[in-house]
Amino acid sequence: MHSNKNTLKEVDLNLLVAFDVLMMERSVTQAGRVLGITQAAMSNTLKRLRLTFGDPLFTKRGHSMEPTALALKLAEPIVKALDHAQSLLVKEQFDPASTNRLFRMAVCDCMSSILIPPLLDHLRKAAPGVRLEVVEPEGPNQAKLLDRGESDLLVTWFQWVTADKVYLHRLFEMNCVCVARPGNPHVGEKLTLEGFLAADHVQFMPPELTTTFVDEALLQQGYTRKIVGRFNNSGIIPHLVATSDLLTVFPDRQAHFLASRMNLEVHSLPFSVMPMRIAMAWHARNEESLPERWLRKVIVDLLDQTRQIH
Repeated sequence: MHSNKNTLKEVDLNLLVAFDVLMMERSVTQAGRVLGITQAAMSNTLKRLRLTFGDPLFTKRGHSMEPTALALKLAEPIVKALDHAQSLLVKEQFDPASTNRLFRMAVCDCMSSILIPPLLDHLRKAAPGVRLEVVEPEGPNQAKLLDRGESDLLVTWFQWVTADKVYLHRLFEMNCVCVARPGNPHVGEKLTLEGFLAADHVQFMPPELTTTFVDEALLQQGYTRKIVGRFNNSGIIPHLVATSDLLTVFPDRQAHFLASRMNLEVHSLPFSVMPMRIAMAWHARNEESLPERWLRKVIVDLLDQTRQIH
């Protein structure tokens, strides 16, 4: 017990705060700005950290500082220690109407149009000082954004959230549907398999995928569709469909959102396709944070409202 106290006497505990900021920012310059000190002072702090732990902790790679294996191992215990110290000193309070902070979110393509418009509208009214930074996650291991502290929250396909120390909340399932312009000759009164296969298609295909649930379902029946355009972002696809006889497939919530704004029609697929499961995920270190808990509840409530609309 005494030896631990003696060890702590030799350590400036502010170094732990600096370490946490460096883990978040991955930049000496930016970390200095966050802490309100000069770059030279921050560089000196990093030197002291390296001496304290006997490890480089961060190495330069391009324009970023990459944490070493020891730094990654230390990250979560240090965050927990700082959070615990903070809770001992002051009870956390959070008032959305008066807060001034940045939330970082990673949202998959099919959820952006569904979630971001109502979320921004809500934040402008209920929390005008909140800023939102949204990126599109890539790859099957999307939880790494949470582990590295690059995102406070992840909203994506359930099967792409695979990591330890991550909390998961299942949001809903979305079924695949066909989107077409009114009067598309391949649809008629009802979309048939023959009409679906006869049409040219444009397809949203994230770079990490090689096929889709739709094409897998067709292949099981011995069919393929004619894809004349493939895109790793869905933004242009509704415009192409609205001005041609092309067909496309979207998750139902996204399809209804686009159809209501772009004079498009939504049709059930004439064959069965596995539904897409959507989840919200966050790192264990943010589980008890009042601001993050507030944001997660806002998102769940907003998505419940949009589900009732459709």
